[in-house]
Amino acid sequence: IADDVCEPLIRRGTPLPASETKLFTTTQDSQTAAWFEVYAGERPFCNGNRFLGSVALSPLPTPSYRSFVQLEVIAEIDESGHVRVEASEIESRALGDPFCNGVLETDLLGFGGSPPESREGREVALFSHALAKHLPVLLATRTVRLPSGQDIVIRQHQRREKEKIGTGGVLWESAIVLADYVARNGTMTSGGPGWKGRKVLELGAGTGLVAIALALQGSEVVATDGNAKVLDGAAVNIEGIGETPGTVKLEVFDWNSEEDLKRIQQMGPWDAIVGSDLVYPGNAGRHCVASNATTHPADATLLRIFDELAGPSTQVILALKDRTGEVGRFVEQVNQLHDRWTMRRAPPEAVMPEFRAIEAVAVLQLSKTQNSSIETKTGCKADQ
Repeated sequence: IADDVCEPLIRRGTPLPASETKLFTTTQDSQTAAWFEVYAGERPFCNGNRFLGSVALSPLPTPSYRSFVQLEVIAEIDESGHVRVEASEIESRALGDPFCNGVLETDLLGFGGSPPESREGREVALFSHALAKHLPVLLATRTVRLPSGQDIVIRQHQRREKEKIGTGGVLWESAIVLADYVARNGTMTSGGPGWKGRKVLELGAGTGLVAIALALQGSEVVATDGNAKVLDGAAVNIEGIGETPGTVKLEVFDWNSEEDLKRIQQMGPWDAIVGSDLVYPGNAGRHCVASNATTHPADATLLRIFDELAGPSTQVILALKDRTGEVGRFVEQVNQLHDRWTMRRAPPEAVMPEFRAIEAVAVLQLSKTQNSSIETKTGCKADQ
């Protein structure tokens, strides 16, 4: 990969037959080709390892931004030492469009001659959503690979300002983390029931990725957003997946509307309530939902919604990114309500690997305490 570094795929001592898959990406904007050199050896740099051959991918989709194009490499070795390496550009493949593909077949003890003298304009690097070098708002589409290996292509709104969609038409890191979390763990909480057949309410559905991940797990999802145009975009992405074991229903839910709140309550009870980036810096939400112009878009409003919609056994699962201290503020508010809510942070091993060491991204699990009570609109108390 870049800087003459070798990225291990199948390590010495691995029982054969063996197979390994990794995702790589481009290192330049609008890069038209990628070159994968295959070596046998254990040294960290290409020099000193035995060159077996190479796989070329061209032409790559352009225009594009470096670090967002995803290139899949699958390496296989059988019992006889036969090596097969296949590389593909995966977003076009997932969309059913023509895509770049290349294959190298050789032997583990073979020799591929001399490696190319120059890799200029064709170098690659490991792909990571956590290390993307451009804001995702610049892209028409983004591709997310779920733990099952299924690639989900998400189309983003390209006229957000004109249509007053704001941040809701963009796929952000927290949504990727939450979608991965529900798919990776396969249960509502550690040791809890599976997602299949569970009624799940999603707040702030955005591009629809989390709802898609839940539907693939068999959940009955009601995905909500305060902006109907955001839901139009989510509908396109959800319909693009085709049939799923579960279902997704889209509903407009303005957090500041008592009428909307009552309607969502009547659709329950909810086994789980999920959401990503529901607290955010400054007035970001004011560009997404008209009523936010006069009401704070998150925090206290969000906790009130949880009080109204969550039952005694409802699990609330949130993926949040701390940009300017808003996550810490939200956690502090929840901790002040310890007589009503319990909260824990998901352990690193339950989170998408590339985000495990990033403190700013948190997956929080909330549930009502057994002796909690809430004030209803009439001022009476209802035991939960």
